[in-house]
Amino acid sequence: MMRTILHSLRHPFHPCKNTRGTAAVEVGLTILPFMLAFFGVIEMGMYYFHQHTIQFAAHEGMRVGLLGATLEDSGGTQLTRADSITKAIVDNSNYFITIDPSDIDINPVGALAGVPINAGTAGQLMKVQVNYTHEFITPLIGGFFGAANNFVLHAEGTYRNEAFLGGGSGAAAGS
Repeated sequence: MMRTILHSLRHPFHPCKNTRGTAAVEVGLTILPFMLAFFGVIEMGMYYFHQHTIQFAAHEGMRVGLLGATLEDSGGTQLTRADSITKAIVDNSNYFITIDPSDIDINPVGALAGVPINAGTAGQLMKVQVNYTHEFITPLIGGFFGAANNFVLHAEGTYRNEAFLGGGSGAAAGS
């Protein structure tokens, strides 16, 4: 043992004859960055997938809203326009993520925050906002986005209501 140490001190550029365990050390040094990159790719893929899902759901909700269409609930009852927009958003994201209807805001452009949901009248510019809290699977990756291990995704869009059936006088306004 002492002989090996003295040899390495006298000849620093000559490797030691005993190389047992070097593979384990090399694996130990490289596995952490590899796993960080691997799970980082998975996490970012899920993050962008969730972002795309809420953007698509918001788009489908706006599509229902701009035409003045109304949908039916599961019991066959006709919904209001605002509830139809909310249902379209929730239904179009429901396969992969669950958006809480309270995280959906539908109001005329320029309306103050906190105004009750309003689907607007014919010809009015409307804005739909959808929020979703993305939970990270691995705390290590989520730690880069804050201590809470989550991140709020936001999608919004603006559209102009078309002339609704019945003359477009706003008969469905506020519903």
